[in-house]
Amino acid sequence: MNILILTPDSVGSTILQRLITIGLNIEKVPVTNTHELVNGLELKNGVATKNFDLEYTQTLKQITDVLNKSSKDTQLVSRFAKYHIDARNDNLAEKKKFFSFLDRFYQKKIMCVRENIFEYAMSWSIRNESGVLNVCQKQDRKKVLQVSKVNEKYFIKKCQEYVDYQYWMEKYFTNVEKVSYEDMITNTDVLIEQLIGYKDTFKKKFGMPLSIILKNEYKFFNSLTSKNDIQILTKKEQRALYLYKQTGTSLIKQGIILDQPIKNTTLYDKRKQIKNFKQCLDKFYSFAKNHNWINQSKATYDFWNKRNIC
Repeated sequence: MNILILTPDSVGSTILQRLITIGLNIEKVPVTNTHELVNGLELKNGVATKNFDLEYTQTLKQITDVLNKSSKDTQLVSRFAKYHIDARNDNLAEKKKFFSFLDRFYQKKIMCVRENIFEYAMSWSIRNESGVLNVCQKQDRKKVLQVSKVNEKYFIKKCQEYVDYQYWMEKYFTNVEKVSYEDMITNTDVLIEQLIGYKDTFKKKFGMPLSIILKNEYKFFNSLTSKNDIQILTKKEQRALYLYKQTGTSLIKQGIILDQPIKNTTLYDKRKQIKNFKQCLDKFYSFAKNHNWINQSKATYDFWNKRNIC
């Protein structure tokens, strides 16, 4: 069963596609993660594989051909981000045909969403300043932490793009399962079980639930950048985290996944870090008034720390 993850990005889609791929691999399912579909895809050993060097040079028809020729014995976990298709020069007829193909080719389609759209736009705005797409090592986090102010026009632009993403999804894709970033970080193991069909995959492999491993990963990397005592985890927690990271490293070497991102920053972190946080929040409230489906009450709720920050 091929899985397509639809995203506007900065909604946990990269972490989710890696976790799904790692989980299926643990369960002995032949699988590979192609990552983004429309900025470079090739056949390697008969399987669709990422090739960033191609960038946007392929036609949508060429990408379709790669997917069709990919071995049916290997399950594909792919991502399709709206901002990537928007950045290309394909005409509308080509895009509609491609959307229709993806809708049929991928048996499971997951729409990544954010309950806190304010934090989504803030994450993108920090990314725009830092140049860091995903935090994978402590140097990435250091660059993120150097950002002290964001561009407020860019922030509102990202709010609008999220709204556009919602309408795009509803128009071109059917039978889509919605997965919120907030649910992914608070209810990780149950969510992964629902998506891949296997129970306690990570707990059986690493001796600890995935939700705890991810929180410990964040704590550990935070301790490295803040120069605190890194012995903040018990030996059992350290072992589980080590085994999880070791598994990811092994899959990277095999070309099954590209990297293993960790959580970037919490909403509480963002409030402490960004000087014009309050100005962006006020702009978000004004923007959200024009879209009554946006829940403004969640704008100041930190799902990671389970508390309201304002």
